[in-house]
Amino acid sequence: MKKYILLLATLLCVSSCQDFLDETPKGTLIPKTVNDFGMMLDNYDYDNNIAYGQCLTMMMADDFTIPDDKAYKFASWGINGYTWADYLVGASDDEECYNNFYHVIYICNYILNNLPDAPDGTEFTRAYVEGAACFHRAFAYFSLVNLYAKHYDKSSASTDLGVPLVLEADPNATMGRASVQQVYDQIFADLDKAKDLLTDGKPAYSFRPNRAAVFALLARAYLYQGEYKLCMEAAATARKQCDEPNDYNQYTLEDINPDFGIAGFPYNRWEEADIICYKGEGYGSNEEEDYNLSDDLIALFDQDTDLRWKLFITTYPMFGDDPEGDTPRTVAFLFPNNRGLNIGELYLTEAEACVREGETGEALYLLNELARKRHVAGTYTDETERDPDKLLRLILDERRRECMQKGIRWFDLKRLNKDPRFAKTITHTLYGETYTLTPEDNHYVLPIPLSVMGHNSLMVQNPR
Repeated sequence: MKKYILLLATLLCVSSCQDFLDETPKGTLIPKTVNDFGMMLDNYDYDNNIAYGQCLTMMMADDFTIPDDKAYKFASWGINGYTWADYLVGASDDEECYNNFYHVIYICNYILNNLPDAPDGTEFTRAYVEGAACFHRAFAYFSLVNLYAKHYDKSSASTDLGVPLVLEADPNATMGRASVQQVYDQIFADLDKAKDLLTDGKPAYSFRPNRAAVFALLARAYLYQGEYKLCMEAAATARKQCDEPNDYNQYTLEDINPDFGIAGFPYNRWEEADIICYKGEGYGSNEEEDYNLSDDLIALFDQDTDLRWKLFITTYPMFGDDPEGDTPRTVAFLFPNNRGLNIGELYLTEAEACVREGETGEALYLLNELARKRHVAGTYTDETERDPDKLLRLILDERRRECMQKGIRWFDLKRLNKDPRFAKTITHTLYGETYTLTPEDNHYVLPIPLSVMGHNSLMVQNPR
């Protein structure tokens, strides 16, 4: 694959302008054609790539803990996130999560701005390139608005501050924050365009979006808006275009170590089953096994029958000498951790929307179809609960198990905190000090990076 360089200012929409380079580095090409743009959209495995997906929120939510003896592996911003500090990084430091999503947006804007004048491609069609750029921009804005703004509330979304809404690849652009409603409107506008441009059928590579990915992201966005009927419709459309959930009974442990002992499990993350559209794991600690499972997450697993527990949760130290003893349970290296869109999440998104709309029969069908393939064959008894409140809790518990380490638990906590039935106070402990996050805490909304605030007088900081 040729290496393309896109000359840009990473913080184009929020910071001071940086000069473009005067020369193209040797061995690189300025993207100009439809094929060039398509290859940019295939850039899934490099830093700051189009397939960026955050994992910052893993440290902030309630699924994992950072033990004292592993804290040294985390950068200061990781510890600040884990302890819900007022700011993640200092005024002279870049905040990678914010920067990387806006980097993706810049790439998509560059492509969309220049595509009309680009010569036709051969490997990539003009429709695919435009549709994929719209999809990736929508995914980035969905992530940003759920990280750096309040959870969507129909009564206040038009006045709640969202994130800067940038639709032009202009490195001189400086602007303030759009409203949460405006950001969601743009997400839906991009996805509405993408669904007419992308095609059905499984793509050659999971990091290339198709129509199923568009409708899966629509379903997620509608769920977070509380538009459950629209969520049901979008999720059902996506599900019909996807494979059935992967049956984990096909995998076996060749030894006691899930890190390397899972027979038949792909090592390349984007080749895993159940991926609708791949997004990388973003940034965090160096290894998955640095995250210890929290006690209340452990309590949700049937350790005798749940294959997610048997295959992917381990006490085995990846680079240690003693596999025995009282080592805490951690997530294994090969745990499916696509930060994009997954079939399991899609089934549970639709199931939740169904039960909230009174369609308990369909909700039970979706829950059981997924759960059967996550338990040892012959051990799972189909759920028959018809009480809407009890069934909703069962679906949310299954969602937590299925979406562990997928980057959305923090977003789920934010939306569920609006419902007294599910509001939750979280505590983290580090070096003998206990930190508490209540459901209404301002720290559920991340701060705008101080470096951005220092360069842009139009930006308004989130309350701390």
